[in-house]
Amino acid sequence: MPVFKLKKVWEYCTYNKAFFVFVLILFAIINFIENAYGYYIDFTTSGLIVLICAILLNGYGMTITRDRANQGYRLPKVLPRDIVILGIKSTIVFIVYLTIQGNVLDFVCSPLGFPPFDLEDMLFNFDETIRMLYVHNAINTLKFLIFGSISFYVTLFFMEIGLARLADSGRLLTAFNIVAIFKDINIVGWRHYARDCTTITVAIVILALLDSFFIPISFIEYFVDVILSLLMFATQFLGIGAIYAEVKDKSSY
Repeated sequence: MPVFKLKKVWEYCTYNKAFFVFVLILFAIINFIENAYGYYIDFTTSGLIVLICAILLNGYGMTITRDRANQGYRLPKVLPRDIVILGIKSTIVFIVYLTIQGNVLDFVCSPLGFPPFDLEDMLFNFDETIRMLYVHNAINTLKFLIFGSISFYVTLFFMEIGLARLADSGRLLTAFNIVAIFKDINIVGWRHYARDCTTITVAIVILALLDSFFIPISFIEYFVDVILSLLMFATQFLGIGAIYAEVKDKSSY
C-alpha cells in the first residue's frame, strides 16, 4: 500500500468541494454536541443526533473505502440510501469486532495486571505507558507486549478487511467470513499488512496529538478540531481501501 501522506489525503478530500462540505458539516455537528455535552452522551436527543451522524459518517466512509479500492481519486458522490444502509451495516461490524477485541484483550491482559492492550491509546499517552511498563514485573511486561499486540493486531486485521469486504460487496455477512478474510490477508502477506495497519494507526495518533494542543481562540480551535477529525476519518477509510485495492490487484493475477 502506498503511504498516504497528509497532502494526498487533503487533496482527495477537497477534490470535490460539495462533498467535502457535506462531511465537514457532519463533523461540525458532532464536535459541537461533544463540546456542549462532553463525550459521555446519553440516549437523549443530542445522543441520537450523534448516533445518526456517526452512522452517516461510517456509511460515507465505506463509500470512500470502496472508491479507493477501485482506484478512485476523489470523494465519491453522496448517495443517501447507499450511505444509510452501509452506515448501519458498518456500525454493526464495528460493534461486533470491537466487542470481541475488548473481551479477548481483557482475557489476555487482566491476569498479567495490565489494562487491555490499545496501541493508539499507548502511543497517545506515551509517558503513562512507559511508567505502566516500568512498574510491572519484567516477565509479565514482556508477555503483555507480545500477547497483547498479537491479540490486538489479529482482531484489527480481520475487522479492517471485513469492513473493506463490506464496502466492496455491500453484503454484511462478507464482513464476518473469516476464511475469506484470512485468504485476503494471505494475498498481501501478514507482515506487509501489519506494517500498513501500523502506518494508518500511527498517522491517526499523530493527528490526534495535534488535535490535543490547546488554542486560546475558541473559534479557531473548533475549526481545527473539525478539520483534524476529517483527516483522521479520511486516513482510516482511505487506508482500508488502499489495502483492499492491493488485495484485488494481486487476486487478479
